Amino acid sequence: WSYVFANAEGKGGVSPQDAARYSTLMTRSQALVAQDTLAAVNLQGVGTLMDVGGGSGAFLAAVGAAYPSLRMMLFDLPAVEPLAQELLGKEGLLERVRIVPGSFREGSIPSGADAISLVRVCYDHTDETVSALLQGVFRALPAGGRLIVSEPMTGGATPTIWGDVYFQMYTMAMGTGRTRSAQTLAQMVREAGFCSIRTPAPKRGFVTSILTARKPTSG
Repeated sequence: WSYVFANAEGKGGVSPQDAARYSTLMTRSQALVAQDTLAAVNLQGVGTLMDVGGGSGAFLAAVGAAYPSLRMMLFDLPAVEPLAQELLGKEGLLERVRIVPGSFREGSIPSGADAISLVRVCYDHTDETVSALLQGVFRALPAGGRLIVSEPMTGGATPTIWGDVYFQMYTMAMGTGRTRSAQTLAQMVREAGFCSIRTPAPKRGFVTSILTARKPTSG
């Protein structure tokens, strides 16, 4: 998928056709991912949520329906902006969502959100890229800001069919990235500067797993 490699290699020049194909694939399974993520994460008290790598905006559409007063931002490659405009427009959410085109590999993540979500983003990339991404998220958040990671994870010391077999094969087929255990992701998040890390038991591990953390309020 050139859409993934564009981010993996720090290149924003993906064609609109390839962006559309990849985003359509992700959108078709996003409803279940959003459902399980929102069941595990309470966004009450969040003023603005930014979805980094948010594609066509399917996750934000679910968030917007669940939290009618929440403001949102979507940050992704310029090629997916028309897709996000279309989907979020159909949902009547364009007035609540600010779409910011860009690549987290080529520049800084925009500020303005007190919570940032990474939904099925980290497992598409190498450890080096993910570490840099998490550091960028840390810088973009205000003190006390929240990080939400939602994606397939391996079972760590207790392997699972979906995380250690199916999604490992998926990343091999993609040619980039790897699935990680919650413990490995937690360590990477901790090294980026976050605290209060939580990894609730997944409702359906074959759909997604969740990690949450906060930027310290001081120090």
